[in-house]
Parts: sequence; C-alpha cells; structure tokens
Amino acid sequence: MAFSPLSFALGLVAASLVPALSRVFRPFAVEAAAAGLGMLDDARRFAAEQVETLEDIVAEAKARREHLDAEAAAAETLPDPGAEQTAAAPARRRTNGAVRRRTADAGR
Repeated sequence: MAFSPLSFALGLVAASLVPALSRVFRPFAVEAAAAGLGMLDDARRFAAEQVETLEDIVAEAKARREHLDAEAAAAETLPDPGAEQTAAAPARRRTNGAVRRRTADAGR
C-alpha cells in the first residue's frame, strides 16, 4: 500500500478535531444524561405511586369482602324474623344478579 499524504493529513485533522469536539459536546451530553436520569426518577416515582394506589384498592376490596362474609355468617346464625309470615310477605323483586346480603336490622 502506498503512502498518501492526503490520507495522512486527514488522519491528523481527525485526530485533532475529536478532542476539540468532545470538549464542545461534553456539556451537552452531560445535560442530556442528567435530563434522562431526572425523567427516569420521575417515571419510577409515578410507577411507585400507581402500585401503591393499586395495593390500597386491593386491601380495601379484601376488607370489604371479609366484612360481607362476616355479615352473611351472622345472618345465617340469626333466626329469620319473617319465617312465620311468609304468606303475608310481599312478592320478591328480581335483581340484576347482584347478591344482596341480609343484615341484622333488615327485619325491623
């Protein structure tokens, strides 16, 4: 391979420009990295808040289900006050499929 003065000069220019360009673009790269890290922290915080909200909803749903189960168990152990008056009781309405639980105060 033959020596080319033009290629040698271009190599020297490129070798001298890379450090100069890195000094110019380094602050921009640092600012871009800092902005990216800030956005990442915001995204992590947002995700953590959403997970916490979801956990709160699940905990409330579990507590509500346990409360309804306890009411149902208590209603099963109480005597039915309207058992003797079944003929005089009004006709029952149909529901939309939701389970209606009887409370202790329903017969009063």
